[in-house]
Amino acid sequence: MEIFYINSDTFLNNIDIKSLDSFLEDKSFKSEKQKLQFCLGRFLVKYTGINQYGVKNPEIEIVNKKPKFKYSDINFSISHSKNIILAAFDDHPVGVDIEFMKPRKFEEIFKYYNLNIKNPTDEYFYRFWTEYEAGIKLQLPAKSTAVFRVNNFMLAVKSYSSLGIKSRLRIYELKSPVVNTNPSELISLNPVKDSRKNENTLVIQDINTASLTSFSPLNLNIE
Repeated sequence: MEIFYINSDTFLNNIDIKSLDSFLEDKSFKSEKQKLQFCLGRFLVKYTGINQYGVKNPEIEIVNKKPKFKYSDINFSISHSKNIILAAFDDHPVGVDIEFMKPRKFEEIFKYYNLNIKNPTDEYFYRFWTEYEAGIKLQLPAKSTAVFRVNNFMLAVKSYSSLGIKSRLRIYELKSPVVNTNPSELISLNPVKDSRKNENTLVIQDINTASLTSFSPLNLNIE
């Protein structure tokens, strides 16, 4: 299992934001932020599918409200929060969710799910929330779950595979070129490791997953 992510704060420095509309797929959004997150998510999935998994045609279709490659069996799941856009890829069905840990009325949200949790910490709430959202995206009974805290973000991954997620998960950041680039040209740029960076490449940086703070999954009954 692999997760690729984009930090929009830095990735967009050398990219014409308006030209990202080429990844819109005829969709409309209420805000520019939502539109940008969607376009970056679609670019990330298509670029990774082509360059990491050998997908020749990265056309995406919606099946049961879930995006999938039309011409490939590689499974993916997309999530975004604040400045992070990411996608998890696996041979098995997968669901992923990331959330920036901002203050909320945690007790009220738990009550909505018929859970009587007193004085929940932000960490406890976001473990619950990301697990819940990752399960919805998986759309199948989870056979393995992993939850991580990454700085001020909480990340949850659920898989239909019984193989442990933590032992096989690799995380990579996709970084933009040094020079200004049209997004329509990004798909054709070759990915390279950080040590071989030059102006005309996209850089894939391996993140040390051992440095992530891991949590055991929560066992909450939600009716």
